[in-house]
Amino acid sequence: MLWILQNTVVTLLRDKGGANAVEYALIMALVAVFIIAGVLAMSGAIGTLFNNMATCLGDTPGCNTATF
Repeated sequence: MLWILQNTVVTLLRDKGGANAVEYALIMALVAVFIIAGVLAMSGAIGTLFNNMATCLGDTPGCNTATF
């Protein structure tokens, strides 16, 4: 019975499958950080663009199409 437990523990210690999962999780976290940083960096420009579009839709004479 003891040798079965020993073999199970040794097998679990030799298994490297969890390391791959951790590496992929770190890569995904890094990609998510870059996506969030990009969205935050562009949020002001996108907000300005949508505000200008709303102005053009609501008040055509006051529309400045140079911002598109």
